Amino acid sequence: MFIIREILILFGVCLAATAVSAALPVAVPASVLAMVLLLALLGLKLLREESVKGLCDGLQKNMAFLFLPAGVGMLEEMEVFRASGLALLAVCAAGTLLTFAATALTVKGVLALQRRRTQR
Repeated sequence: MFIIREILILFGVCLAATAVSAALPVAVPASVLAMVLLLALLGLKLLREESVKGLCDGLQKNMAFLFLPAGVGMLEEMEVFRASGLALLAVCAAGTLLTFAATALTVKGVLALQRRRTQR
């Protein structure tokens, strides 16, 4: 019975995020809004962690299955990859390097803030 309640809560959050996404004048993915909304609900203590923990743990353990549709979609577009493979490879490499740099700078900044906070 608990799993049904957890599914309903997550579906409700996703439905609300889809409605907000459709109402916004700019394109924002509903999945991103759903994560932000769920984080806000948990952070503001409007939703307890135990209310969604079981379902989220189950989804996380089986996350590999969630990537199957994306992999099949990529295989269907193999001609696009063949035609512009080097450009896609360059974009992926640049994106990876930028992500590494952004992560390193963020960690460095957070560590500096933590050091400053503990020295007070």
